[in-house]
Amino acid sequence: MTNRHLQRWLDAWGYLDAPGALHTAPEQVPAEHVYRREICGLLDPAGAVRAQAVFDVDGVPAVCFLAEDGRRDDAAALDAIRERIWNQNLISIVLTVGPDQATALPVVSRALPGETLAFSDASATGPFSRADVQSGEVFVARPTWFAAEGRVDRVLLENLQVMVRELEGHGLSKIDAQLLMAQVMFVSYLEHRGIAGETYRRDHDVESLFTLVGRGDVAGVSRLLDRLKTDFNGDLLEPGAKTEPFWKKLPAVAISRLHAFLRRVDLASGQQDFWKYDFRFIPVELISGIYESFLADDKRDVGAYYTPRHLAMLVVDLALSKSTNLLAERIYDGACGSGILLTTAYRRLLGKAEAQAGRTLGFAERVDLLKSSIFGSDLNLSACRVTAFSLYLSVLEGLDPSDLAILTAQGSSHLPKLVGHNLQGGAEGDFFSQANPRFKAPDCSIFLSNPPWVEPKKNVVLSSDTWAKAKGFDIPRRQTAGAFILRALDCVTPSATLCFILPVSILAAPSSREFMREVLAHYEIETLINFGDVRKLLFAAARQPCVVMVARPRSADQVAPAPTETIEYWVPKADLSLAFGRLTLHGSDRHRLRAQSLAHSNELLTTLFWGNAHDAGMLALLRAGGTLGKFLKATPGWGSRKGFHAKDSSVEEPASSRPLWKLQYLDAKAFALDGPVLDASTLAPFPKAKLPTVARLPTSVMDAFTGPRIVITDGMTTQREVCAAFSSTPFSFKSSIGAIVAPPGQEDLLRFLALYLHSDLARYGLLLTAFQVAFERERVSLKDLGALPFVAPDKHKDPARARAIVREVSKRLQALERTPSLARADQYAQWKPEAQALIAEYFGLTAAQTTRIREVVDLVLDSVQPGAFSALHTPLQHRPTQAAAQAYARTLVQELGQWRDALGGEGRVQAELIINERTAHGALGILRLSPAPGTGAAPALTTQRSDDAVQAVVATLQRHQQLPAPLSQNMYLASDVVVRVENSLYLIKPLLCRFWLVGEAMRDAERIVRAAQPEAR
Repeated sequence: MTNRHLQRWLDAWGYLDAPGALHTAPEQVPAEHVYRREICGLLDPAGAVRAQAVFDVDGVPAVCFLAEDGRRDDAAALDAIRERIWNQNLISIVLTVGPDQATALPVVSRALPGETLAFSDASATGPFSRADVQSGEVFVARPTWFAAEGRVDRVLLENLQVMVRELEGHGLSKIDAQLLMAQVMFVSYLEHRGIAGETYRRDHDVESLFTLVGRGDVAGVSRLLDRLKTDFNGDLLEPGAKTEPFWKKLPAVAISRLHAFLRRVDLASGQQDFWKYDFRFIPVELISGIYESFLADDKRDVGAYYTPRHLAMLVVDLALSKSTNLLAERIYDGACGSGILLTTAYRRLLGKAEAQAGRTLGFAERVDLLKSSIFGSDLNLSACRVTAFSLYLSVLEGLDPSDLAILTAQGSSHLPKLVGHNLQGGAEGDFFSQANPRFKAPDCSIFLSNPPWVEPKKNVVLSSDTWAKAKGFDIPRRQTAGAFILRALDCVTPSATLCFILPVSILAAPSSREFMREVLAHYEIETLINFGDVRKLLFAAARQPCVVMVARPRSADQVAPAPTETIEYWVPKADLSLAFGRLTLHGSDRHRLRAQSLAHSNELLTTLFWGNAHDAGMLALLRAGGTLGKFLKATPGWGSRKGFHAKDSSVEEPASSRPLWKLQYLDAKAFALDGPVLDASTLAPFPKAKLPTVARLPTSVMDAFTGPRIVITDGMTTQREVCAAFSSTPFSFKSSIGAIVAPPGQEDLLRFLALYLHSDLARYGLLLTAFQVAFERERVSLKDLGALPFVAPDKHKDPARARAIVREVSKRLQALERTPSLARADQYAQWKPEAQALIAEYFGLTAAQTTRIREVVDLVLDSVQPGAFSALHTPLQHRPTQAAAQAYARTLVQELGQWRDALGGEGRVQAELIINERTAHGALGILRLSPAPGTGAAPALTTQRSDDAVQAVVATLQRHQQLPAPLSQNMYLASDVVVRVENSLYLIKPLLCRFWLVGEAMRDAERIVRAAQPEAR
C-alpha cells in the first residue's frame, strides 16, 4: 500500500486535522514528548512493530496504524505485533489499513475479535475516527477492549502472586518467595533487554536464567546471580543469606513452576494462548511499580501504595514544569519506595539532555547526570535497591550496544554505587532522623514524594511522631504523610518546588482544619489536584483518595497567606480517558481559591469538588438562617445521642444490661426503613445472653431509648439517602446507631426532620459538605448532619406557613406509619414528589435552585467514584438529551440577563444551539450567542441538529485561527472554551451530560461576563 492510501484513511477518519497528535516518523516526534522513546520505537522502520503512524490522545499513545506491507493478512505476524505493543502498556487499538478495507484489533487480548470497516463507511464522526477515540466513545462500545485486568501489569502481577503462593506451599516464607520472584523478574529484564546478553554470558562463562532453570542447574543459577550482583553493586534483591544453598533447597516441582513462569505460561490457567510478557518492551517504571505492588507484605500497615505510571508522569510534570534549568536541578524523594517517581524524573532529565545535545548521550554522560541529579531515601533498604536497579536500567536503556560486557570492554566505567550514596536506606533513610544526610546541607531544589499514608495505632510510636512532638506540631490522626509535609522544608532550598502525593484527609477532613492552616503558614500552595473521584481506579487498595499538592516554601517574613494569594484547585473526574491510561483535566474541573478562604475553612475542598461557586453561595445563603447542629445545641430538650457501648476499655466496672431487657432491640445490621419510617418488624428482644453488661447507661442514653426520636445509622441507603427513620416505639440500640431526640410534643417536627434527611436538598448538601460522602461514600456522622441548613418554624420568615408544612408532613407520615409494611414503599413513592416540593417551599428554594439540586441528585450522585474501569460510563458520561442541552442554553441566557441588569447593561442575547446527530461518534455541541435587536424578552432559542453544521462552525473557527492550538486538535478538552468572532461568542463542548448541566451554565455565564467585563472581577 502506498502512503497515499494511508493518507486517505487518516483524512477520512479526521486524524490529519490533529497533526500535533499524529506521529508518522521517528524524527518528527517532538524531543520533549514524554513518550518519545516509545513512539519512536513503534515507528522505527527496522523495529519490531514498524508502524506507519501513531496517534496520541492528550500525549498518551492510543492508536497504532499498520499499512499494507505483507503482514496485514498474516495472523501470526499481527499477533506478534500486538503482543509487543501489549507489553509496552500504552497503545489500546491497532488499525491495519488496506486500499478499501481496514481492520481494527484490540491489544488487550488475542481472543477478542477485530472489526472490519469499508473505506466507504469511514467518516470523521464514525467508528474508530479521531472523534471516536478522543471522546472515549470507542470505549463505550467496546469495554472489553480496554479491560484493565488484561493489561500487562495486571497479568504479570497476577502470575507473580500465583508463584509466591505456590512457593509458600513448598516451604518458603512469604518474604523469601517475594524476593525470589523479584530477583527472577529483574534478571529476566536484563536478559530480554540484552544488558546481560550473549557477550556478557560468554565473557563471564554463564548461561541464561531460562536455560539454567529449564535443566535445574542450581549451581549455574548461583554463578549467574553472583556475577550479576557484582556488576550491579550488590543492588540485586535476593532471598536467604547465600544464593546457592537457598536455590538447592527448592524442590524440583518449584523449579519446574519457575520455568513455566519464565516460559510465560499463564500460571493461573496453565494456558499459553494469552500474550506473553516480554521485558524488552515493558517500561522500566512499570517493573519497579509492579515490584512495589506485590512485595509489600501489608501495604495497609506500612502505608505504601504503588504509584500508577500515569500519576507518576503527572507528578513529575508538575514538579519540573517551572524549572528554568532542568539539568541543574537536584531532585529528592524522601520515601522513594521502588523508585517510580525518581526513575520517571531521571528519564525526563535524560530526554531533555539528549534533546539539547541533539544525540544519544553516552554511558558516562548518563551516569554523571544520574549522580548529580537524583537522590532518594527509604526506611526499606530493599526498596532502595530496587530504585537503584531501576535507575541502572534507565541508564542502560536505549544504548547501542546495551550489553554490559561490551560497554565495559569499550572503556565505559562501571555502574555507580547508588545505595549508600545517592540513595539512603535503613536508619539513614529515615526521613525524620538526624542521621539522614539530605538534611545536613539542604540543597534539594525539587522534592517529590508519595510518603507513607500511616495513621499508627495508639501503642505504636513512629519517628514521625517523635519529630512532630519535638517541633510542637499537632498532626491530625498522627498521619505520617502530614508530618512529611512539614519535615520536607528542612531539606530544600528556599526557592524549591515540592510535590506530594497525599491522602486527601490530611488536607480536607474536618479534623484537619487547623493543620490546613498550619500548612498554609509554611507553604505557598500553587496547585491542589484532588483525585477523589478516581480513588478506586488509581489506588484500588487504598482506604481513601489521593490529593497532589504542589507548593513552594513561604518566605521567612510571611506567616500567613496574603489577601491576593490564590490556589489552583483541580478536581478531575472519572473520565472515559482513563480507559487509555491517561488522566484528563477539563477546564470545568478547575477552580481558583483564595488561600485565605482555605485557611478559614477547608470545607471548600469538599464543596468545590462536585460543586461550584454558585453551589457554595447557595449553601452559605441557606445556612445563614441556621444549621441543624446549631438548632439541636441551642433548643432546650433537643439534641443528638449515640446508643450504648457494649465495651469500653476505659471503664473498669461495666453496667448491667438489665434495664434494657424490657425494651426491644434494634440491631444496626437489621436496620430497615420505608422512606423516613422505621420498619418495626426488624425489632427483636434484647440479646441479654450475648450482652449481660454494657459499658455504661447514663440517663441521657436511656431517655433516647424511650421517647420519640429519629434513629440514624452511619451508612447510606442504595439511593444515597441518609439511613434515618422516625419512631416512637421504645427500643434500645448500640452506639453504631445515633438518634436525634426532642422533648415531648415535638413529634411533628421530628417527623418533618426525618423527611428532610431523605430529601434531595439533604443529599445535595451532604455531597457538597460531608467529607466522607464526597470522597469515601462510607458513612454519615451526626456531625455531618449538623452542618445541613435548617431553621425552626418559629424562626422562619413565614412561621405560619412553616408550621403548616410541618403539620402536613407529619400527617402524611403518620398515615404512612399506619400503612401495612408491604404497601408502604409504593405509597411513599407516590407521595415523594409532593414531599420534595414541600421541603423546597419550606427552605425557600427557587426554581433554578431546585433544578440544580435535582441534577446533582439524578446525575452526580450515581456517578461518584466508579469502582472499576467497566463502570466508567457513568450518567455524567452519557449524552445529554436535546431538552437538557436546551435547558443549559436557556439558563445561560437567563444568567447573562441577570448579569446585564446587575452591571447596568442593555440589550438582548440570541442563542443558537448546534449539535451533532445522535449517530455521530464523539459528538459536539456548539452554542452561538449573538446580540439581538430591540429590548424586552430574549428571542426563542433555536436548535439545529446537523453534523455538517457542527463541522462547518469548527472549520470556520480553525480557519480563522480562533481556537487555542491544543484544542484545535482535540475538541474534547474544550469543555469551557469561549471563542469570540466579530459580535458572536461560541461555546464548544463535548456532548457529555456533565458539561451541559444547569450548574455549568451558571458558571459559564460568570466566566463570559468576567472575561468581557474586567470590572466585574
